[in-house]
Amino acid sequence: MCGIRRREMKMVLVLLWAAGAIVLGIGVFELFLTGSLGEILKKEETKTMLAQVLAVFLWNLLWLSRVKNRKAQILGISVGSLLFAWCHQMLVPAVISGVWIAVLICLGRWLNGWLMGGRKRMQDLTRKEWENIHWAETLALGLVTGSALWMVIVCVISLTGHGGVPFWRILALILTAGTLAVCAAIQIRRKNESRKQQERKAIPDREAFWQAVLPDTFPQALLWAFILTMVLLQAGRLNIELDYDSLHYGLRSGFVLDNGKGIYENLGMNNLVYSYSKGLEVLNLPLSGTPTYGFVLAFSFWTTVGTVLLAGHIGGRNGGKTMALWTAAVCAAIPGIMNMAVSAKSDSITLLYQLIIYDFLCLAIGKKEQGKQAVPWLLFAVAAYIVTLVFKPTALVFSTALGAAGLLCLLLGKNLKIGNKRGVFLWMLPLMAAAGLWYRTWRITGVPITSIFAGMCEKIGFEVKYPFNFSRVIGDPWALSAGEKAERLMERLKGILLAPVGEDMDHVIIAWGTGLVTILLILWCINLIFRLRSGKQSGLFMNSHDRFDGVLTGILLAGSVLSIYTLSQVDGNYFMLVYAVLGISAVRMTGAWIKARKEAGNQWAHKSLCFLAVPFFLFNTLVSCTTSWAGTPGFTPVKWTGPGCYNHRTEQNERKIRRGYEALAASFSPRDRVLAFGYHPEVLDLNCCVQSYYDVTGSGGDVYLVKKLAYFEEFLEYAGVDYFFVQAGYLADRARAFEIVEDMIEEGTLRDLTFEWGNMKARVALDEKTEELQTEEAERFRQNYCMRENGFR
Repeated sequence: MCGIRRREMKMVLVLLWAAGAIVLGIGVFELFLTGSLGEILKKEETKTMLAQVLAVFLWNLLWLSRVKNRKAQILGISVGSLLFAWCHQMLVPAVISGVWIAVLICLGRWLNGWLMGGRKRMQDLTRKEWENIHWAETLALGLVTGSALWMVIVCVISLTGHGGVPFWRILALILTAGTLAVCAAIQIRRKNESRKQQERKAIPDREAFWQAVLPDTFPQALLWAFILTMVLLQAGRLNIELDYDSLHYGLRSGFVLDNGKGIYENLGMNNLVYSYSKGLEVLNLPLSGTPTYGFVLAFSFWTTVGTVLLAGHIGGRNGGKTMALWTAAVCAAIPGIMNMAVSAKSDSITLLYQLIIYDFLCLAIGKKEQGKQAVPWLLFAVAAYIVTLVFKPTALVFSTALGAAGLLCLLLGKNLKIGNKRGVFLWMLPLMAAAGLWYRTWRITGVPITSIFAGMCEKIGFEVKYPFNFSRVIGDPWALSAGEKAERLMERLKGILLAPVGEDMDHVIIAWGTGLVTILLILWCINLIFRLRSGKQSGLFMNSHDRFDGVLTGILLAGSVLSIYTLSQVDGNYFMLVYAVLGISAVRMTGAWIKARKEAGNQWAHKSLCFLAVPFFLFNTLVSCTTSWAGTPGFTPVKWTGPGCYNHRTEQNERKIRRGYEALAASFSPRDRVLAFGYHPEVLDLNCCVQSYYDVTGSGGDVYLVKKLAYFEEFLEYAGVDYFFVQAGYLADRARAFEIVEDMIEEGTLRDLTFEWGNMKARVALDEKTEELQTEEAERFRQNYCMRENGFR
């Protein structure tokens, strides 16, 4: 390597292999030989899953490496992917969700062209400065604007008191039909123009596109097959990985976000999760409320696919096809990124938008065009930044850190150029979307953003409304001393970097970066040292991208260490942006390193690093197969016949039958507000506006509300609760909950008691309280309510 002596190079490779052996050895020993993943690996579901994963990989590799015809390659991998998706009952949801995302992108692209092009006609949108924008960036910017447009539509209509999932579905169908009609008209017009002009500059050549994307060599085919396999791995288990948070709020938007009167209706829920900025849930409203959760989950799946593709695009911008595939493969290999593909949580879409910001900032930092018509990459990044703020409260920290790093590098590099100032108009819809969704949070809670920021809002003049309490969101800061926190920090860092074992790491292992991220961090540091030491003549000097990645990675790592030190509970998905940025940056810098070695006539460094990646990819595949946010092993059961989607409602009804409350559950109407004393989050599958007793008193709630019966009844009046549902067995070891139910029955504020196999439904009647105790009703409750979990069955 130019600027690096051969002896140093060998030492670096020896160091990497030694570190890799240690990291992998500890991971395998702690997790598979003596840890919990070893037991999961032995399950029949996991063995079947691994066999299918291997078959998918070999199928894709066969078509990509042995077949030379591009159309045949596309046909082969497409047929395999479609059959895999169909038999695992996610093809139909994937297609419909994909079409909805495509509609948002198309609407956004047209709006962007109109806003940037002034009064120009729609067919002129790709001229002038737009010719300088790669199609990947136009799609990304289109998604940003299209998403913001839909959010604004929902917010504006909700202000009138109208809404409901059926309404949003009809509106989405109208938009889809209109978009398809416009696309067809544009395609017909382009064909007519091409016959006349024999030239279509603005339309990408499909053959050239596939030539640029599909593999040319066997190593590229290996990477392509691996990426596709890791994506299909998540697709295969999409229907059965219903995690806690998804069941809690992400999959219930039709009841807990918009129950028929728009998103601004206060549904009386006091838990923190119901007050988050609901950007993702708003986008998913047309996909909600069906017998399958697959449509909502497939939306998250596509955002993860978008993240992998965008990472590959960023990696290949300067390094070509091979570096693009390596970058995408590294991101696809990280369970901390990919395992979130099958969750209705907002982590995946937040990461995608943050990578869009990163992409735009990289282009802003490295751009060379000047003048008023230059592409306003910085303004595009700000538009994407604004939208991230409505997906996840913590995006305010990480997206701001991302933007601050980019702005700092632009200022230090004296490259702060705005470009076409019409790009400011692209902020309009994102600002309106953020205002509309933050207004919902403020209207309900009294603060525009909750979670860890509620205290900050209070300090600047906002007042938290009854019955919300955000004081213990990050845990008790005084529970541990500084020394104890420092000791805990070291233990946590060891777990995150090497092997997340123990109770404190339960939420890390399900979205873990694995030892691959540890090696990427070491590799990134080595590359950074070489660049700082080398001169321009070596070809490995610190360029603007290196400085940006260095500042950004330093900020993200410092913020991650601070959160690990401070928070009472650490989740692996907190560090998704760190995983992605580190992967992109390390692969990019290593690619330049390898290129310099090849130019010097040495191939062994390249081969050594490639061979080092193989055991990590294999290890990460095993970790991905044995971990998930929900913890369900295996794939969705194979089914060749049927509608092409998984019927979760049937599964719920079967569980209600087993639990013995099928008739009680069917008696609730969608507009009924129910407080459920039952096993959380299972009990939340009632088809109504239901919150659980744990919602009220547990994490994100406020146990103070049940300290006295009068406090609890005040909350019931605020929430407008119509009914109690008490699940059999739930009150057996919850004395306070049993006491509340019994006392309310005795005082007459719980009436019309109905029982089914030991489960109970009761009407809340706070205005019918009696002076005389209803002892007969209380006795009937004690005789008919069952303390066993499955009732009297």
